Amino acid sequence: MNDRSADSSRHHKLQHASEATRNARPGIVRRRLTVAAAAGALGLVLVGVASGSTVTYRAGPLTATFSAGTHHPNCKQLWPVTVTAKLNGKPAHATAAYQFLFAGQVVSTQYPFAHTQRNPHNRIWHFNGRFTDNGFGPFGATAVGQPLAVRAVVKAGHHTAYPTFKVTVVSVSGCPKK
Repeated sequence: MNDRSADSSRHHKLQHASEATRNARPGIVRRRLTVAAAAGALGLVLVGVASGSTVTYRAGPLTATFSAGTHHPNCKQLWPVTVTAKLNGKPAHATAAYQFLFAGQVVSTQYPFAHTQRNPHNRIWHFNGRFTDNGFGPFGATAVGQPLAVRAVVKAGHHTAYPTFKVTVVSVSGCPKK
């Protein structure tokens, strides 16, 4: 088939598709377009949530995730985080701690729910599958503008995973001065 007949064939197919759409019942076409648009919007939302707020680390059969609402918490707010652990694809009995890194060096180690009724003695946290720490933070004024990383150290069996979440703390009115 030469280029001229290929172009003619493509033109005929496009014209036929256009006529089929025009002759279809308008309600069906509108519904199909609405469903397609909604699915596309849902896909954008899901991709945005997954890529912007969760980091994953795999160590052999252990998969750990660290999730938070933003990479830019302000200096005054609590910053809820969720940590998950799966061993061979199933929720794992695991332990967790947080490490705070500056320029790649650990500058502090903290424990989930530190000094609360859930963890009054500030010890390593034991969990099954996942936990959400709503009392995480605030970072404070000295962290404003600094490129930091928060690492969850998750251990299950003989495996350790280090999902690391990069943050830059932002200033808001009412932050104490450095």
